[in-house]
Amino acid sequence: MLAWIARLFGLGSDTRPLTEAAAESPAEPETAKAHVPEIEPAPAAEGALLQQVLLDKQRRATGYLFSLQAGRSGQLADQSPRVRALLDDLLIARLLTLAPHWPAQCCAWIAIDDTSLAHGSLPRLAALRTVLHVQAVDPEQAAAPEVVSRIRSLQREGIRIGLDAAPGSPWFESLAWLTDVFLLDFHEAPATLQRYQAQLGAQFPLIPRVATGVDTLDALDAAWKLGCSEAAGAFAQLRGNWQGNRIAPGPLRVTALLARIGSDTENREIAAALKQDMALSYRLLRFVNTATGGLQHAVGSIEQALLLLGREQLYRWLALLVCASAQRGEGDAMMENALVRARMLEVLADRVAPEARDDLFVTGLFSQLDMLLQVPMETALEPLALTPAVREALLERSGPCADWLAVAEAGDNGDPVALLIACRKLGIPAMRAASARIAALAWVHSLAAAPEVPPA
Repeated sequence: MLAWIARLFGLGSDTRPLTEAAAESPAEPETAKAHVPEIEPAPAAEGALLQQVLLDKQRRATGYLFSLQAGRSGQLADQSPRVRALLDDLLIARLLTLAPHWPAQCCAWIAIDDTSLAHGSLPRLAALRTVLHVQAVDPEQAAAPEVVSRIRSLQREGIRIGLDAAPGSPWFESLAWLTDVFLLDFHEAPATLQRYQAQLGAQFPLIPRVATGVDTLDALDAAWKLGCSEAAGAFAQLRGNWQGNRIAPGPLRVTALLARIGSDTENREIAAALKQDMALSYRLLRFVNTATGGLQHAVGSIEQALLLLGREQLYRWLALLVCASAQRGEGDAMMENALVRARMLEVLADRVAPEARDDLFVTGLFSQLDMLLQVPMETALEPLALTPAVREALLERSGPCADWLAVAEAGDNGDPVALLIACRKLGIPAMRAASARIAALAWVHSLAAAPEVPPA
């Protein structure tokens, strides 16, 4: 993990001294930059990008569901085929930036209109192990022969096809025979889902099913009982009843150090506190020596490590250690999501509020700290010396950072209306938020894919 954190700061492959490298770009590491497309559509083609994680029964991330929903004047609405095609085109272009470092164990599930199946770049999405969630412009009409031909051509290129389960509808019946996976939308009535499952089981017993729109634990239990192998929905963001739980000793020691840094404690006091934890001191020295591979002599003292690293980078390193302390199966997915939120907000702030970048990074990173540590958020934040803006956003969803956090949360929760409203409050085009989310995901994946750097 230490080499991975070194890559987070863009330092793992840099041969210059740490202080020189950090001085040039402390929050925008050159080795981890992701290209962010600058094209933004006209306001009439405003779109809300939703990205939800798909989890298996062990709560392991198996993929992401991407969809770009059109909006107008604060309301989601059907758009003309031309505008829908433009939005699909923008979504494809952004997703292609993820291909170089896409994790081998994940699939990209992409909602797309049938009118965009002829897009020339779709075969390139096979690098993301893509499942195209093909949606009908008119579900009461059978698919045209050219749609069938395009689907079969894409399948030969390695693209899989997913359809919303709707036995009996002309659209579904015309394509079900060549579908690779069925999607059960749990916003449907339970009786409807049971009927769909019975029909699918009788006609297509070998085709897998995944559940979408799973917003409660009861719905999740029902999804497993109906034979779904994976599920996505707001259930992944549900908090448990953790009243009375306490932070484990390991993370608690790190949060105490974070509090010292946040309260401007002198370096000598921070060094003294670090020396009381042999394991943490070792990890810090190993991290700094890994990151400063270009120095002639290894860093051998905590004081020297603090001087080279700097307080801002030390704070981020310790904050990451707190988040990475979750040992549960779903901890990796939560940690990745927290990093994506942190980086997304940081990227969004570049143009609009550069002075708030640090606060927004911490807000995004700690937005699921209670879920990672399984304690109430008040307990998780109590030992930390956070700025008032960060604390208000995390505890009360108020203050200057709250609207920024709402942008990230709405995209995760599958709520396009909330996402568009939050973007408008900040004066940020929704498609710029989409670009920032994709760039953040590409950045996190590039860090995870980079080769390990041997410690000094």
